[in-house]
Amino acid sequence: MNEDIKIKNLIIVGGGSTGWIAAAYLTKALQGSVNITLIESDAIGTLGVGEGTVPSIKPEFFDFLEIPEEEWMPRCNATYKMGVKFVNWGYPSTKNDKDSFYHVFGESQELDGIPLTHYWLRKRFGGYEIPMSYACYPSPALCDAYKSPKYSDGRTAVNYSYHFDAGLVGEFLKSWATKRGVRRIVDRIVDVILDTSGNIESLTTEKCCNYKADLYLDCSGFGGILINKALKEPFISYSDSLLCDSAVTIRIPKNNKNEKLQGYTTATALSSGWVWEVPVWGRLGAGYVYSQNFKTAENAEKELRDFLGADAKNLPAKHLKMRVGRTQRAWVNNCISLGLSCGFIEPLEATGIYTIYSALHYLVKYFPDKSMNPGLRNKYNERIAYMFDDIRDFIVMHYCMTSREDTPFWKANKFDLVIPDSLQKLLEVYRSGAPVNMPYTSDSFYNQVFEAGFDRFWTNSNYLAILTGMNVLPDSALPILEHKKESLEKAEVGFELIKYSTEKLLNELPSHYEYIKGLHNKLELDANFSSNRLVLG
Repeated sequence: MNEDIKIKNLIIVGGGSTGWIAAAYLTKALQGSVNITLIESDAIGTLGVGEGTVPSIKPEFFDFLEIPEEEWMPRCNATYKMGVKFVNWGYPSTKNDKDSFYHVFGESQELDGIPLTHYWLRKRFGGYEIPMSYACYPSPALCDAYKSPKYSDGRTAVNYSYHFDAGLVGEFLKSWATKRGVRRIVDRIVDVILDTSGNIESLTTEKCCNYKADLYLDCSGFGGILINKALKEPFISYSDSLLCDSAVTIRIPKNNKNEKLQGYTTATALSSGWVWEVPVWGRLGAGYVYSQNFKTAENAEKELRDFLGADAKNLPAKHLKMRVGRTQRAWVNNCISLGLSCGFIEPLEATGIYTIYSALHYLVKYFPDKSMNPGLRNKYNERIAYMFDDIRDFIVMHYCMTSREDTPFWKANKFDLVIPDSLQKLLEVYRSGAPVNMPYTSDSFYNQVFEAGFDRFWTNSNYLAILTGMNVLPDSALPILEHKKESLEKAEVGFELIKYSTEKLLNELPSHYEYIKGLHNKLELDANFSSNRLVLG
């Protein structure tokens, strides 16, 4: 390549978890060939709403950076997550566990090309009462028993991702990236200078400094100071399909003394939205995602406090406005938006962090030179638009398919939402009894083959978990199953094997608390050992 057109300098505007995830990922992916500078202001706080993740974060991010769990998890108060427990999405009742279901990670088994979930559906139409998640996966029972998804020796038993303190992850990655050459500047952008072609030429800061680069990453949050304000790229709102636009959060200290550490996120539906409960080491992160068209900020905080009870008394609450939707083009000229400046969808399925490292994956795949080839840019923008629209569809499904209509908010979700055509088509397939969005690869490889998982991020297992969990069933079981006697017999064996495997795991796996405490103990031992070596040396 002609050295004159090679990207040599890259500036990231904005820190927090988004900026430092980008800095760390690109430092590794570009192998030190690009000078990376990150400009952040100490005066700008972080939202702290994206503390749950999905399983691909391990292979695609932490394993890619070669950072083992025992190194980063205890430093970021991380815990394991085997899925999401949905409460009261079918019927209104405060913490009524009778109306609850799990959406756990992993693909269901297949028999004769048909997922085990559809053999379960046939049994369900025959009066079978065991929920789909319990019949097809060990994970729900492990969640109920507060078990770890990993054996004591570190082997993985079931699919998992993480809960973590996003602020601590940002700090951890800041240290990791700056040690590997990323330059950090503490300052605030006050002006963006464009050249005659509309490219960003330079950035002026509050301290009267001027910074130039070949490529700029906008990680400035909802403000989108480069992509939306300077480059005037429009923002596409999802407000006609997703009504929630605000959140109020409270952090509750937990001493973990009862040793019952949840390995799942809880999402409980309330009058005008839902509450997340994310258990990290030492505290519980809780937040009420709601619509200001149906609930004032003051009343939302009161409803959240009533829900949390005495644990939240006298603790401060933080109120947030959410810009729900996506920037029309994530990449414009020589600027690429990431994180909240690119798009945001409420964290019901914990996709916020996923959208960041997924975008970075495709940025590296379509990384430009100074000519900013439009073919690369267009392909990137196509991928990012697809990602956000696909997540939107799946989240909309949680609302539009509910049977709740007890408050104006739930009535509006049930009767007034604009349901995207892409979702309508998937629901039509579901109603027919046919599998929806079958995965491109097997469960054991699904989170290892990133682009297969990206194109089919929500698979049949995901749709079945939510829809059957809310008691929304197809019109009938898959008709072909009536012609597959041998397959039906094998399915019965499959269900028994899952039951046996579940009981075995319940007996063999350590508690979630025990495993995470072990990571903290190991970190303390390593720190003491290093300290003693320094003293002795």
